Amino acid sequence: MDAVTVKREWKYEGTELAWLHDRLGRSDDGPGHVVSELVPEGYEAYVRIFHRFRATDVSGRTRRWKAWAKDSGVPFHPEMSHRWLRSDEPDPGPRWMADEGTLDERSRGALARLLAAVSGEQDVYFAYDLGALLWGAHDEPLVRHGSLAHLEDVRASLTDVLGDSGPEFWWPQDRSWVVTTDYDLLSTYVGCSSRTAERILTDDTLEALPVTPHTRVDWDTEPPQGEQPPHIQQTTTKGSTPGGAAPF
Repeated sequence: MDAVTVKREWKYEGTELAWLHDRLGRSDDGPGHVVSELVPEGYEAYVRIFHRFRATDVSGRTRRWKAWAKDSGVPFHPEMSHRWLRSDEPDPGPRWMADEGTLDERSRGALARLLAAVSGEQDVYFAYDLGALLWGAHDEPLVRHGSLAHLEDVRASLTDVLGDSGPEFWWPQDRSWVVTTDYDLLSTYVGCSSRTAERILTDDTLEALPVTPHTRVDWDTEPPQGEQPPHIQQTTTKGSTPGGAAPF
């Protein structure tokens, strides 16, 4: 979340993103970054949705975090980082990529359909914040709105300007839920009702875990005490390359 230096800034006052931005932050000085810096506090439940890994051989194969965690001898945990995962190298076979700042298409579609069933026909806002600040030529956050069925149309209309990332925030008119995909994270976070969270957690397409506003979201977390296998120390000393896709 700190990897890109922003050379300009904008004010949120008077924008459609102001209500959300004003509620972001954290109440403690602990390490790393936490959910409440991405999704406002005050929701009944919070969920982390993991971005699906895809094979680099263009075969269309995917890999889930839970299965890879098991293969790596680490727990499938709310604060799990990709750095916990054991590399497959030098084994033969494909390498795997997970996109930063973009929920994979399959998971994104499943989430949109699920939330449409929750929110009905009301308008949904799709906001590009830091991405628009870094790569756009706008004077304020870029916000589009329409039904959830328009999500892919919104993304396509902004590809030339902002690439394949985002939207960073989506929320319905009644603000009953918020979806946040930070530009350099490999997971998407949702604040919502407990009932909506249960739907997300039990959806077969989505790979998700419950979190809290105080759950860490950054890459530098470590497995719980006593559950750190030998490969972790080596992995956590490697450099990272935020802003695109993380290879494994």
